[in-house]
Amino acid sequence: MTPTDGLIKACKDQAENCAYSATTFMIYLRWLRFWDVVGSVVTVVLGAIATWKIVAQSSPVIAATCAFLTTVIPLTMRAMRIAESVREYSLAAGKYTNLRDQFAMAADIESQKPFQDFETATKPYFERLERLREQPLTPPEWAFTKARAKHKAGHYDHDGI
Repeated sequence: MTPTDGLIKACKDQAENCAYSATTFMIYLRWLRFWDVVGSVVTVVLGAIATWKIVAQSSPVIAATCAFLTTVIPLTMRAMRIAESVREYSLAAGKYTNLRDQFAMAADIESQKPFQDFETATKPYFERLERLREQPLTPPEWAFTKARAKHKAGHYDHDGI
């Protein structure tokens, strides 16, 4: 295997790794956003129920429970860092998607240049990937399993385009 062949393989491997990471992050991001919205809506609804006079007069226990949950849910969401996770996973998914494309283009286009130029062109991509991996985002295993299933089902194949 020549150095050019090795670097082409490394670029293709990293493009695939970035594709899986981006898809995994997007799937988990959908889940995080869902719970962020649910938590916000439920808090508003429970607050409305807790302050509704009919509920307060007919069932003070339900009103008190709703008031309690109205204060607990936002604190729990803050402790779980859901809003911050949405931002972190959004940024990381975008960065991985961008790197996926850059590695793929490097393997297809930059590899046609002399090896030194090819290596010089790809070095910043590997450095960016290394910095990106320093951020310890760990989506749950189920998100990766769903991402792998989507890729294997051909959702992200560009054959025939």
